[in-house]
Amino acid sequence: AMTLEIREGRGVGPESDHIYLHLDHLPAELLAERLPGISETAKIFAGVDVTKEPIPVIPTVHYNMGGIPTNHFGEVVNPTKDDPDRIV
Repeated sequence: AMTLEIREGRGVGPESDHIYLHLDHLPAELLAERLPGISETAKIFAGVDVTKEPIPVIPTVHYNMGGIPTNHFGEVVNPTKDDPDRIV
């Protein structure tokens, strides 16, 4: 969805090349407790205080968060000893 919005010209910024992730509606205590890494990364790399302003993001940023293993077709994989490419 993020990529589609950006590609179709609905991104933000001078070059419309990113979107905003708003976390400022959440209590500062909750952000500090549950998302300290995101808060710190936004401050360091984007100069953003997530309690007051949105974080500029692009789809690739989410790879930092980990997730579900997939192959290059987007299929979920669950490797086993006998089949390292086992598709779920």
